[in-house]
Amino acid sequence: MSLGERRRAAAHLVAQHRDLLDARPAASPSLHGEDGGATSPVERRGWSEYLLALDEAALARIEGGGTEAAWPEGMPSSLRAFVADVRAVVSASGLFASSKASAGMARPLARRETPRKRAQVDAFADVIAPLARGARRVVDVGSGHGHLTRDLASRLAMPVVGLERDTRLAETARALAGEEGEAAFAVVDVLAQGLALEADDCVVGLHACGELGDVMVEAAARTGASLALVGCCLQKRRQASRVPFGPEAADMDPREIAALELPRALLGLSNLSTRDDGVEASRVANLAARARRLTLHRLLARAGVELRLGAEIEGLNRRAAHGELEAFVARAFALRGLAPPPRAAVLDAAQWSAQKHAEARRLALPRSLLGRVLEVFVLLDRAHHLEARGFRVEVGVVFPADVSARNLVLLAERAR
Repeated sequence: MSLGERRRAAAHLVAQHRDLLDARPAASPSLHGEDGGATSPVERRGWSEYLLALDEAALARIEGGGTEAAWPEGMPSSLRAFVADVRAVVSASGLFASSKASAGMARPLARRETPRKRAQVDAFADVIAPLARGARRVVDVGSGHGHLTRDLASRLAMPVVGLERDTRLAETARALAGEEGEAAFAVVDVLAQGLALEADDCVVGLHACGELGDVMVEAAARTGASLALVGCCLQKRRQASRVPFGPEAADMDPREIAALELPRALLGLSNLSTRDDGVEASRVANLAARARRLTLHRLLARAGVELRLGAEIEGLNRRAAHGELEAFVARAFALRGLAPPPRAAVLDAAQWSAQKHAEARRLALPRSLLGRVLEVFVLLDRAHHLEARGFRVEVGVVFPADVSARNLVLLAERAR
């Protein structure tokens, strides 16, 4: 299947199931009261009975296994077909043998480098090195502490510069490089100042967040610079939503094009992980945080605050939900100028949310599977945009999910 065909398949799956993405699963009775809500997309598809009957062991196995999880017997045929379609879209061969991702694990950890970061840097640098062979300079966008920048500088006989908008991070990267460091670091806000590249540059980004990845793709397409990109946090962008890249969308059904304008809230679904070792916290911790958020939503609704599900966290860092429940509730109420509810009310809401969260977890399984589809669609949209402009493009998995769940890579080089 060609890159364009794979992109179309991913686009079609997103558009076909956009209603699943837009509707956060909530079991009846509704979150705001005791009355039943409107029929959900899961119910309309006839999947609710099967999903709600899953026992805890099966639920944990499906959540932890993601798109490759084994489902118990008795699946509705349409749900079985949906899971098969998801698997077909997200399957991607690795760019190299799986052993290659751990080939560099013998080297000592650099200062401030974690084992997981070392594995990411080693695997990504391995695929960058041949891509950069004909370049004059390597530009590392969003270089952070500079681990990748310094590794590339030690491997490649060419200038390597790290661009970082956070002055403190750039200063730390310079200090870690030392006076004799081969890598250079500059304080540049690429989103505000733009990305200046030349045709013989190789621009790279390891976990370049959201809009930054699109800016890098656009800069490579404009200048002819080669590109190596592992994206993440697709929801981090100044715009309210992401639209697909230009002319390549022209041969699609207009309704599909409209469905592919993805708001930040949906893009954030691609960054969630229910693996035991998640992106920012363990599966158990993430599930407990979601139950606390549901408790807070219930309490605010009881206090007369009308808000969509998910908006209860507004004004707080989402990590606040990982703390103690009553303190979390008190902070959220204070932000809205409300007195905190009595402890008995909090405990009652927590008991209610435990049951509803158990139901919602089951009903959320199809929507969760679409998170990886969203990530793959954005990857293929970027890749196809470059291919249409004369680039040789590869996409694949650059390191195992236990190194980072955000492990999809795009490699592009202008055909000369």
